Amino acid sequence: MRIADRYILRRHAGPFAFGTGVVMFLFLMQFLVRYGEQLLGKGLPIGIILQLVGLNLAWMFVLAVPMGALFASVYVFGMLAADHEATALKSAGVSAAQMMRSVLLTALGLTGMLVWFNDRVLPEANHQAKVLLADVQRKRPTLVLEPGRFVQLEGYTVLARAKYGGMLLGVTLYDVARSDRIAVVYADTAWLRLSTGMSRFLLELRSGELHEQERTNWYRYRRVRFERMWVQIPARDYAFVRSDARLFARGEREMSIAQMREIVEHARARQRELLQQMEELLRTHLEHATGGIGSGGVAQWIAPVRFRLESLSAEYAEAERQARQYLVEIHKKYAIAAACVLFVLAGAPLGLLTRGGNFGTSALVSLGFYVFYWAALIGGEKLADRGYISPAVGMWWGNAVVALLALNVFVRVQREAWSWSRFRR
Repeated sequence: MRIADRYILRRHAGPFAFGTGVVMFLFLMQFLVRYGEQLLGKGLPIGIILQLVGLNLAWMFVLAVPMGALFASVYVFGMLAADHEATALKSAGVSAAQMMRSVLLTALGLTGMLVWFNDRVLPEANHQAKVLLADVQRKRPTLVLEPGRFVQLEGYTVLARAKYGGMLLGVTLYDVARSDRIAVVYADTAWLRLSTGMSRFLLELRSGELHEQERTNWYRYRRVRFERMWVQIPARDYAFVRSDARLFARGEREMSIAQMREIVEHARARQRELLQQMEELLRTHLEHATGGIGSGGVAQWIAPVRFRLESLSAEYAEAERQARQYLVEIHKKYAIAAACVLFVLAGAPLGLLTRGGNFGTSALVSLGFYVFYWAALIGGEKLADRGYISPAVGMWWGNAVVALLALNVFVRVQREAWSWSRFRR
């Protein structure tokens, strides 16, 4: 049986890598469509772009591995059935459960690996990706001077009427930073480039005139002709500057399970404290009320109590919302990892039943399962975040449905195996 186990596992390697790779490629294309313009239009170093893409591959990998396991199990067991290899194994006394044994053990290993990855690697990758993306979005696009268009710089407006290579022709420079005077520069030619540290623009003007007019005294006018003139313009946010990731707050997707559990426990402790405060408030004021309150003092007694209760209730609801938010993320880390085992439990019997040993059938079955599971995961997360269902139900109900379907198809495969064993006898 060890030979058969190794044979089945070897046949899973290629389809698993293909299914995982295809899903990651689709997620990568979605990411590039969303952020491609920001990444390619700002003159970023290729290393920064590759680093950002690599950090985002972490969450793509987590979502792609269960799909790879599902596709591989449906495809390989379908091939075994289509090529009558499953029939030969059955005739040798190997049951469907025994055929699935090595694949299930491997899926359990994948589940453990994903739990570790979700807890240790993914939060840090998400945090680094968020910080790097914020740095990218803060950087301004590469400056491009187009002829006939006004370009706004720090305190200046530039207009070039023509352009020949790197040389600007018919340039007008408006100094809009100074409030005490109006300054306009006309030049026949000019060159604009960034300084070495990318902290300022260096504008070299040649063969032109400077015109200045004071705003408070219109009789004070100055005109200066020049052959060469240099203007330094601040270039804020044109250089790419990395931020310190430790200065950024972490969201729920950037924390380990232990960190999130600590926040949940703190929120629950805060809720218990708020309940005690509400009970103490009501007990104190009820004792005061039984002592006797005049008719004119009832309204004065109720108003502050009501205001305080509403304030405590709002704090309680906020603590509940925070606890739910982090509990949803904790359950999601485990639920996605557990999907590897459930998809194999469902995919292997489906492959044997459908005998879908071809790419089209395997891809169609896998896509149907994955779309349902993805919709269940997103829908359950939203319902749990809004408090309609518990976080555990929201994150695990999709797994429960897949488990029931897996049990159903496994029972059908076992029935066929029992029928085959009776036929042999």
